[in-house]
Amino acid sequence: MRPSRLSAVAFAVISVALLLGVVASAHHSRAGYDSAPGKLVTNNGVVSSVIWRNPHVFVVWDVKDTSGSVVKWTGELSSPTTMISEGMARDTFKAGDPITATFMPAKAGTPHGLLIKVVRPDGKVVLDLSERRNLLEQ
Repeated sequence: MRPSRLSAVAFAVISVALLLGVVASAHHSRAGYDSAPGKLVTNNGVVSSVIWRNPHVFVVWDVKDTSGSVVKWTGELSSPTTMISEGMARDTFKAGDPITATFMPAKAGTPHGLLIKVVRPDGKVVLDLSERRNLLEQ
């Protein structure tokens, strides 16, 4: 290959790699969540549904606010495959299950968050990603 052609191919390969890296990084960004130390939120509620599909698993639970109104919270998790490796299954949560959820709240102030830990009323920890992410110690 001639030097100019080799340079053009190398430039194209590097450009594509950089573009794909930016896209992958944007998809897995946690920029929409408040991950600052001390900003984790914990609330108690009742599971209303679970959305178990790619690209992410979501748990939806109902929480009564101070006025007694029910607020639907949505917690985002990783992909089903990743959650299976964390010990979860499609039926880990069922509608009506009471839970205590700890999560990074959405910066927008909406009732949405990135789930970090879920505990049942009897104290059984269903999911705890805090050690891996060093979040609860902050």
